[in-house]
Amino acid sequence: MTDRLSKHELERLESDWVSKPSAIICARLAEALRQMGKLDESREVADTGLRRWKNNTSITIILGKCYLDSGLLEKAMDSFAAVNTAQPQNLVALVNLAEIYFKKENWDKAVSFYEEYLFECPGDEEARDKLEEARTWKNSPDQIPQEIEEDELENDTDAFPKTERMSKVLESQGILAEAFSDPGESEPDEDPAEDELYAAEASPDSLLAFFSPEEKKNLKLKPYDGEAE
Repeated sequence: MTDRLSKHELERLESDWVSKPSAIICARLAEALRQMGKLDESREVADTGLRRWKNNTSITIILGKCYLDSGLLEKAMDSFAAVNTAQPQNLVALVNLAEIYFKKENWDKAVSFYEEYLFECPGDEEARDKLEEARTWKNSPDQIPQEIEEDELENDTDAFPKTERMSKVLESQGILAEAFSDPGESEPDEDPAEDELYAAEASPDSLLAFFSPEEKKNLKLKPYDGEAE
């Protein structure tokens, strides 16, 4: 039904709905009311029809359109999903489900339903444009979790355990020791001799320098001589 009914035709439909109701009359009247913007009346007729002709596809589709026109996306989705379950290739259900998921910004579902719909109806240029837009959003960097920048990791004081040994390891790698210092401590006066000693300790020749003699013994650690055992 593409053209709105005249007032006379609408009155005749309403009369037929009262005197000789049928699923066809119900669907035609509900759709006519929907196109006229009388969404509450349209839903009422469709609901009444579905109570009598349960799971009727035509009436269910019109009810879904009413919900969609009213902005009730979840209810509209339920109606079209019911049709899609009963008739997986129903084009009206496919394109409306695609539109609903597009509105909900569920790009995976939107792409899936648009692809199914366009497989059956490849000439719908508007749906194809929506598919390309949904694909663009789906592949957008905004939809992909951002990787942690290396600088952020180095500046994160919770990224490493605050132990004396870890402090020495970080210092030897050029990572500032301020992350482990007490903000309330005052900086000591600079002493060239102490600076040289600190530099020697901060850049050990071997990682064994980070272990005590007892730890070396218990862990059986020894300098690497360049030969594999």
